Amino acid sequence: MSAVLAGPANSVIAMPLREQIGANNPPEPTPFDLSASAIGDLVMEASNWLDGSGVQSEADAEAVSKLIDMLRKEIKTADERRVAENKPFDDGKAEVQARYAPLIADTKSVKGAAVLAIETAKAALAPWLRKKDDEQRAAAVEARRKADEEAAAAVEAIRAARQGEPDLEARVAAEALLTQAKQSEADANRAESAKAHAKGGTRAIGLRTVWKGEVTDANAFAKWVWSNRNAELLAFLADLARREVAAGMKTIPGVTITDEKVL
Repeated sequence: MSAVLAGPANSVIAMPLREQIGANNPPEPTPFDLSASAIGDLVMEASNWLDGSGVQSEADAEAVSKLIDMLRKEIKTADERRVAENKPFDDGKAEVQARYAPLIADTKSVKGAAVLAIETAKAALAPWLRKKDDEQRAAAVEARRKADEEAAAAVEAIRAARQGEPDLEARVAAEALLTQAKQSEADANRAESAKAHAKGGTRAIGLRTVWKGEVTDANAFAKWVWSNRNAELLAFLADLARREVAAGMKTIPGVTITDEKVL
């Protein structure tokens, strides 16, 4: 069972209740129960301040200050209890992670044996796939050249067959050239779309294209960003200004710096 305690701004806190095993022998409260009860009482007190007329005197101010201090201490205590309650699970997870890491870890600091083996296998396979890809690209270029030549020859043959007296044999020959040109066009398309693969497993392994950008003209790129990614640029500049001011900068060109008193 649980009771619901209203907090500030319509928030609620679920408050566990002790289940009565016997009228004179209730179970000991858990660490969570203790924190939930203590915080619940303080939340109720805070809600009274929100619902009332606020701080009106030095005594009120001291009372609210004390309430804030008590809440902070209860938060610290609850967090310590949370850490303690999590520890067996964290330790168990860490032990499992440590056992598996030498096998399958793939991080900047640790690479497992299987991951290293894959990298070694890829390093051995990559040169062959690049060679195969180069051969396929060369074949595609040749297939496209052949298709273009045959298409031009077919167009010229049809044009010639339509001039002068009707010539059935010339027209038949021109149509045959056109049919061959279409076949060569299809062959060229297939050659251009072919990819170098190794198909030894359930999934073929092949080269993939990775695009990388390097800024060689910062001014030109900045102008492009200003025109095409203006919102992202302004957000970045605003965040950069906040960090510089937080670090202690008091004067920055183009930035208005103000101070504000906060708790």
